[in-house]
Amino acid sequence: MFSVGQKVVCVDDKWSETVKQLYLALPVKDSVYVVRAVRVGVKADELIMDLRRVLEQSILLVGLYNPANNLGVEAGFAASRFRALDELKNEAVETQEAVV
Repeated sequence: MFSVGQKVVCVDDKWSETVKQLYLALPVKDSVYVVRAVRVGVKADELIMDLRRVLEQSILLVGLYNPANNLGVEAGFAASRFRALDELKNEAVETQEAVV
């Protein structure tokens, strides 16, 4: 879905209180970030292994660093909360052209 160095935009910044307490910094909706790593998601103290989220991609963002879990893995952000910046720019151009 995403690759290291790719620019992404946060499209969902509705964080639970638990997440707000665990993370040191959280992405803000409509802000642009750069992906610094891509991997399978993690929970607070273990790798995600439940069947509902086993394929969930997690990303780490330049400038936002978070605590590591008990396995030493830094908690990332669900990729589903982001869209590629290029994709959003293309949608905006298409929308603008449709209106004209």
